[in-house]
Amino acid sequence: MENLPVEMVENIAQYLTTRELAACCATSRVWRNIFGEDSIWKHRCNTHIAKYLATTKSRVNPQFVTPECTNVDNSLNPLGEWRLAYLREQLLWSHWKNRELMTETLTFIDPSELEKIRNGEHALCHFVTDNYLITSNEKRVMLWDVRSSPVYVSDPFKLLSSDGVDFCSALSNNKVLIVQKTLVQIYYCGSPMNSNWRLEQSFFFDRDEPILLGKTEKRGNFSPTFGSLVIGNYYVGILSPGEIHIWNLASCTKIKKVPHLGSINDEIIKIVSSATPPIDMVVVIERNTMYHFFVFCFASLDFYPFTTSQDFHRFPSCVIQNGLLAISLNDHFKVFDYRTSQLVLVVPAEYSVGVLTVDDYFLLITKNTVHVFHTITATLESVLLGLVDQFEDISRLTDVICGKFLIMNHY
Repeated sequence: MENLPVEMVENIAQYLTTRELAACCATSRVWRNIFGEDSIWKHRCNTHIAKYLATTKSRVNPQFVTPECTNVDNSLNPLGEWRLAYLREQLLWSHWKNRELMTETLTFIDPSELEKIRNGEHALCHFVTDNYLITSNEKRVMLWDVRSSPVYVSDPFKLLSSDGVDFCSALSNNKVLIVQKTLVQIYYCGSPMNSNWRLEQSFFFDRDEPILLGKTEKRGNFSPTFGSLVIGNYYVGILSPGEIHIWNLASCTKIKKVPHLGSINDEIIKIVSSATPPIDMVVVIERNTMYHFFVFCFASLDFYPFTTSQDFHRFPSCVIQNGLLAISLNDHFKVFDYRTSQLVLVVPAEYSVGVLTVDDYFLLITKNTVHVFHTITATLESVLLGLVDQFEDISRLTDVICGKFLIMNHY
């Protein structure tokens, strides 16, 4: 084994589970070094989490302890960077599963501020980095340092409108995007974090030109909005009737206005974007007691010819990934290849709960089973869920957290 080239060992390792890799590392000193290579363990880690865990002191017990050999005569080589990263990450997931945590409270001088954030119509609580959090109500944005117990830092900027914050997204290059109705603002927050953020760009997304810096402009009536998305360098602003406005954030220029898909009386009720290339977006419109599904392509900045319509029974659940669209209906699931307009898969269900996506998989979830569909290989596997009470069923989905945990309600 020790004479095999690294490339061949890596090829072998890709067919092994993590448990099997660990068993190989425990076989002998030589195998420990061979199968402990960073190139083998790195792709099994979340690289962003790895960097954070390596530089942040744990406050939750049990804390991570780096494995060390104290016997000098029989010492082993230190573990590689990415095997250590994997061990740190597994301890984090163990804390998650076992609810080993610490609870901290944001301390407000005025208690009414906390109530506004909890219950306000435009309440916002958003991490702009791993260590900094912003909260907002209708008139104020507050920055918090949460590296240990939360500490109020400042009001980093004043809102340009008194309508509260509808959307927030951390961008690259230490920038944060804030949306109020149709007013989009891009602030530079700095690294390390500044207490006062500089406004770099602003624009009304339903107009054609950005607002000149230093020019204040008040707008009385805003068009009714559905929501916002940030996809790569694109900002997508969506008006309620279905009009879509796309801006290039790098140049702060409007690149396309997509008109209504049908009647102005139609209403967009759901927008879902893909997490991996190709970057596409499914738009769901309600019309005449039917849900109509359309898919927008960001490569061509236009809709695919594909469309499908489903009966109006309940709020639609759908996901999009790798050129496929999965839809949850009352008693079955459908998977379409929207690039060819072909129906790929139908999965019957006594009662369908919803659909989610994680990595390259669709999770088609029924009241007691998860059907796992691989969007690249088109393989399907069904997993019967072992709920605590065998007579309980899944009633509602929440989300997939950290790409690992399926959060759901059951009764």
